Amino acid sequence: MLSDNIKRLRSAAGLSQEELAGKLHVVRQTISKWEKGLSVPDADMLIALAQALDSSPAELLGAVGEENPGPVQAGELAGQLAELNAKLAEQLEKDRRLRRILSIAAVAAACLVLLAQLLPRLHSFFTGLYLSRANLGIIGGADGPTAIYVGSSGPNWPVLVIFSALFILGILGLFRTRKR
Repeated sequence: MLSDNIKRLRSAAGLSQEELAGKLHVVRQTISKWEKGLSVPDADMLIALAQALDSSPAELLGAVGEENPGPVQAGELAGQLAELNAKLAEQLEKDRRLRRILSIAAVAAACLVLLAQLLPRLHSFFTGLYLSRANLGIIGGADGPTAIYVGSSGPNWPVLVIFSALFILGILGLFRTRKR
């Protein structure tokens, strides 16, 4: 509601986000966040915003209309801002939890794929410790030009690189989404 009112009144005043931001001494991204509902102005900024848009804080909050034609008292204004901030905080917490779950899933998937890539290599390394290097990888006899050698193709480097990066990004995501 507040976001729609800010956008509507700004457009009605013929101001761009940049121009409104200049009047309020904030960056354009702040106006954009208010209009998208990603943040809300504090009480002082709400009053300055209302003045810049030739309106009242009550009109910005949507408190003036057919059902409530009178001005809103300061206590009501603070209550409405507190309610908006609480809703915003709740939404941000939900987003943080979702990002944390996705980070955990990324780390788990990366660990499984990296483990699947590395286990056969570890197995052949430890198997090679017990077998003679001369017999390892030979099928049949080594009778000169007809000897057949079989070797592994080595690790799948693109998979290892991609999933290592996924693992690192997942760990960074966990670090950034921790509760403070």
